[in-house]
Amino acid sequence: MNTEKGKPTYTSEMIKQQLSDSSRALVDLTASMVYDEPLLLKLLIEVSWLDKDPWSNRASRVVSVCCCRFPDLLKPYASSIINNLIALNSEGVIRNLLKIFAEVPIKLSNKNKSILLNLCFDYLSMSNAISVKVYSMQILCNLSDEIPAIKRELYSLIEEQLPESSPGFKSRGEKIMKKLMKGSL
Repeated sequence: MNTEKGKPTYTSEMIKQQLSDSSRALVDLTASMVYDEPLLLKLLIEVSWLDKDPWSNRASRVVSVCCCRFPDLLKPYASSIINNLIALNSEGVIRNLLKIFAEVPIKLSNKNKSILLNLCFDYLSMSNAISVKVYSMQILCNLSDEIPAIKRELYSLIEEQLPESSPGFKSRGEKIMKKLMKGSL
């Protein structure tokens, strides 16, 4: 760690050293560093975008923990995270970043809603990890409160996948389908 005008400055190499393993204890420790030095979040997000595992996956997990606990940390980065999701290949990184938008209520621009909506429908309809599909379902359900026109398509897509899906997908899918029905398709 270097210091510039009394403030610590971190490098991506230092972040990689900090993320030497994937234990929850280390994630929490690194997250506490972010709480003390919020500018670290930007560097962790940038390491996430490198799409080089295990570093990107571990960094994105810390980003997820930080933003889910302290949603205000997400505000300056929400748009860039959404725009960079498009280029990511690591399902672990995608999962961690989607988790943020599934759990943190944040005001998004119409453009960002549109990008996120299209990405989530793609993730849900293609062959992806169950966790990516589950978070995509939840994000789409959350967006359906503001964009009711997507409810019918979301319901149909979930219903179509239920028979051959995992217990986790079925559980979340059935809950979301009930919520969508209450909102009357």
